[in-house]
Amino acid sequence: MNNWKACMMAAVAAAGVVSGAKGAEVAVDQKDLKFVPDVVTLKAGDSIRFTDTDRIAHDVTIDSPGGASEDKGMAEYNQHIVVKFDKAGAYQAHCRIHPQMHMTIMVRP
Repeated sequence: MNNWKACMMAAVAAAGVVSGAKGAEVAVDQKDLKFVPDVVTLKAGDSIRFTDTDRIAHDVTIDSPGGASEDKGMAEYNQHIVVKFDKAGAYQAHCRIHPQMHMTIMVRP
């Protein structure tokens, strides 16, 4: 019986490690020509799911703390783009099609 308890406790502990390694996913809408919300705080390893809820196309471009800019693609209505943030720092996201659309992403270690 003690071996069974030990095995169950080990399995539960291992499951917690595996599920924690994935990271959280935060939802951001591209709506009314804005990112909603327009400020997000994440932990390194977390992701943002950008969903286009406008009836027009938007792209997602991420400016990293080092100044590099990376286009993550374009989403049509009701489509989404998932971007993972592995490194801590202050990031900016914007839509190159609609320059008024921008947001701040803070990633903690």
